[in-house]
Amino acid sequence: MRVKAALALMATILTLAVLEVGFRWVLGAYGDERQKTLYLWTREELSERQSLYRGLSYLNFGLSPAHEQVNALGYRGPEIALPKPDETYRIVAMGGSTTYGAHLESWRDAYPHQLQWRLRETFGYGDVEVVNAGVPSYSSWESLVSLALRIPDLAPDMIIVYHALNDVSARLVDPKYYDGLNASRGHWQAREDPLPVSALYRFAVKQLGFDSDAQVALPEQFRLPAGFQTCGLDTSGGEPRCGNLDMSVDQVLSANPPIYFERNLSNMIHLARAMEVDLVLLTWAYSPLEFDFPGGDLMRTDFRQGAVAEHNEIVRELSAARETGFYDLAASMPTETRYWYNGVHMTVAGTTEMARLVAAYLVSSGALDR
Repeated sequence: MRVKAALALMATILTLAVLEVGFRWVLGAYGDERQKTLYLWTREELSERQSLYRGLSYLNFGLSPAHEQVNALGYRGPEIALPKPDETYRIVAMGGSTTYGAHLESWRDAYPHQLQWRLRETFGYGDVEVVNAGVPSYSSWESLVSLALRIPDLAPDMIIVYHALNDVSARLVDPKYYDGLNASRGHWQAREDPLPVSALYRFAVKQLGFDSDAQVALPEQFRLPAGFQTCGLDTSGGEPRCGNLDMSVDQVLSANPPIYFERNLSNMIHLARAMEVDLVLLTWAYSPLEFDFPGGDLMRTDFRQGAVAEHNEIVRELSAARETGFYDLAASMPTETRYWYNGVHMTVAGTTEMARLVAAYLVSSGALDR
């Protein structure tokens, strides 16, 4: 009896081993990225292959060169020549997801590349190159640090800054912790918890209805400071409230005015002038319509529209006072649904129109001729 039990156990182990080897071979040879993510890749491989982001010293996080849409320097788009060729006029577009081009399949569809194409093909500026330095979730704080520590390596001739909504989000925090560092994003932390080695086991667990820990959303990569409280937005009542703070949203925004947004833009102007680089500020455009898309009602809220208007007014005043380049995109960009995915991020039609408007401004203002 014991011999039969031992033989049965050995047969079971051998069968599972064969199934494991076969399953891993099939996944490796024929599995798509989602299947490899769920059942095959280790935590280290996931960090290298799947994540759009990586941790960066002093900047918290940036884009990962391992991602297919990101070049070796960590920017969305094709490889960038360093040192910059003498004949190249390099524009660096800075901002958050609306510069990066969230929801757009290709880097070619984002507004920076559309702007480059327009300047070359329509206006004949064949030596212009536009680098997309936008990173989803970046506020003006991250762009300021990036301008100080990373952008100089690109030797830009012009910088275009396009920010507002992420800076509004940075204000929706406990006033005791409002310090301009975008702390609501938290501190980057690498995921070090290992995944089960067996692909077969991971497959079985998934089939039994348990969630996989393989796919990680961006917020899970961050750790908030101890005691830090974000807004906890509650719009179920008549007045939007920050449920975590027991304050209305208007009270929180009033307690956290956009002083750091102004400071960050002002310091970006200082840095650009110290680098002898032209700087252009854009007001931030959106559509107040409702969209059948995740987050499609985001910009229908009065408090966000009011806060964005505050930030755009700062852009206007700073550009006038400091005599920078300035284009009022918010006043010119169409709001029709065909230009927008969700009122915040643009469709290809939207980025094409934005590029057309900005290109026409750059040419008509003579900014490129300097």
